[in-house]
Amino acid sequence: MKFLNTQFESAIVTEQGKTIAVVSVQPTVFQNSFNASMVIKGLLPVFKGMPIVLMTLDPQGNPAYFGRSDLILLLENVNIKEAPWKEVSAEIDLTNSCPMKEAEES
Repeated sequence: MKFLNTQFESAIVTEQGKTIAVVSVQPTVFQNSFNASMVIKGLLPVFKGMPIVLMTLDPQGNPAYFGRSDLILLLENVNIKEAPWKEVSAEIDLTNSCPMKEAEES
């Protein structure tokens, strides 16, 4: 297994009875949906199976999301900048995926 010890910002948001882990990522993660999906898969143990949505900010500072469409619709109602963000350190299992590899090659 290949583990990446990483630090990232995340917020746990509850909207309409659904609790969602929102994880802040670099915009490059969104360029490849397979890689973004692998990042979510790698984060699942960190959030104990809670649904995860990746978030990045566009150049204007507006949030953009990657994840299940039903969760993204719920997050549209949330002022994500006011969410309880905190830094998380975790070892993420990146077996069968290397999200940043393709970004470096392009």
